[in-house]
Amino acid sequence: MKRYILFFLLFSFGILYPRDFFTEQPTFEIIQNQIDRKLSDEEVQKRGLDVLAAEVIEQIDEIDLRKMARSAIFETSYGFRWKMINLHTGNIIIIKVNKEFKLISARNSKKTKIMIP
Repeated sequence: MKRYILFFLLFSFGILYPRDFFTEQPTFEIIQNQIDRKLSDEEVQKRGLDVLAAEVIEQIDEIDLRKMARSAIFETSYGFRWKMINLHTGNIIIIKVNKEFKLISARNSKKTKIMIP
């Protein structure tokens, strides 16, 4: 008797459950960029991001441009980010800006704020 009940349950599950379960469902891709994308030098120059980055850096008092080197600019989901490295002391400053190049944060390698926008 127990075998018949199990067979009946499995048989009714196969009939009553929608057939869409066994077909491949369409997947929706997430549009939001989850990964930072490194911009090429040509793309940075073409978009004028190096000039905008220099303008943002000049507003920060603790950065002396003569002693600093800039890393590549990365495009993120919120805007852009890059690192500035002091060549004499080795201090690292991480700068984040939004899509309109308004300063979001400037932090050193110890994650303390350098400048509050």
